Amino acid sequence: MRALGKLSIKDKEKLKKSLYQLNNLLTTGILPKGLGLKKLTDDLYELRVDIRLRVILKMEKDTVFLALVGSHNDIKQYLKKLK
Repeated sequence: MRALGKLSIKDKEKLKKSLYQLNNLLTTGILPKGLGLKKLTDDLYELRVDIRLRVILKMEKDTVFLALVGSHNDIKQYLKKLK
């Protein structure tokens, strides 16, 4: 699992851009082109930053938490532990 601090500067910039797009979606209701957002459960979403970097988001009322930043495999492991 990758912590935010261990991401490269380039990956941090990509993550920042994706989170900015997510914020725009949440505030305007307009889905930005290319935003890879997938609903996993009632309160968990997967955000695709790029081909290898993913983010699990936990939604609680009007707050969004970053639960995990990592690879597709990291996401699979995280979701298995929740079951």
